[in-house]
Amino acid sequence: MEYKKFSSEQLDRAKNADLIDFLGEYMGLEFKKAGRYYQCKQHNSLVVYADRKGFVWNSRSISGGDTIDFLRKVEGKSFPEAVEAIVGEAAAVTYKPAPKYKPEPEHLVLPEKADGKYSRVFAYLSQTRKISSDVITDFMKADKLYQDKKGNCVFVGFDEHGTAKFGSVRGTLTEKKYRGDCKNSDKRYAFNQMGTDSTRLYIFEAPIDLMSHCTMTDLAYGKGTYKNQTRLALCGSSDVALEAFLERHKEVKVLNFRLDNDEAGRAAVAKYTTKYQAKGYEVHCVFSKGKDVNEDLINRKKEFESSKQRK
Repeated sequence: MEYKKFSSEQLDRAKNADLIDFLGEYMGLEFKKAGRYYQCKQHNSLVVYADRKGFVWNSRSISGGDTIDFLRKVEGKSFPEAVEAIVGEAAAVTYKPAPKYKPEPEHLVLPEKADGKYSRVFAYLSQTRKISSDVITDFMKADKLYQDKKGNCVFVGFDEHGTAKFGSVRGTLTEKKYRGDCKNSDKRYAFNQMGTDSTRLYIFEAPIDLMSHCTMTDLAYGKGTYKNQTRLALCGSSDVALEAFLERHKEVKVLNFRLDNDEAGRAAVAKYTTKYQAKGYEVHCVFSKGKDVNEDLINRKKEFESSKQRK
């Protein structure tokens, strides 16, 4: 494989390109100032830092430090393709480098567990997020959910051998939101729940939405009925976890998408419907009345409480 060699001037221009200006010309995206950051008008979860180079796309769990990173991680371009797209010039020469050593994947680094009961996480999920205490307890007993020493929720995904491979941290303070994946997380093993029926798969963006759907199923059909269904949280909107899950579970025939009811979620569902129907899957998609499944659960609980008070 040939690699393209760029001049130092070309590389400097590419690495220091203004990401907002570039995305305006390249993709037609517009941004508005939001505090110390710039928020994309078309995709509100896409944020560019004050230096106008670094970015984070929260709904896709993608981040980077410059325009090259954006093109490689979001557009899937190679390094030479990304540089050419930015500077508008081809490389001066090409050469063949020696094969690079490919290191073994590093071990997942999970936060240290809190001592004693996970009361803060339990209170946050049950009182703020309105998730059933039975569902929370089941996930804790399965070691898929715990509280770290800072009081955060930690959602864990395991491989087929029972080894933890993925971790996602979610803050419990409503006034100070925090979320992020643990170091060396392998998204192919994102947070999931296997049910007795593994031919139908329900797909969500976040672990909290997955657990909310479990709760709503129990509310509708009775305690413990959520265990009949199989669920997967993408932990973003990328389908890396879905592709890997389907590779491991050939018995899945039906995909039920329950992604967020926003522009990014709808765009992802449209893309995945076409993609997975072409692969032979039966695909269904339902969008929440609110922003996501958890918001629907919270509103449902509020309506139930109001109706009790009126009686």
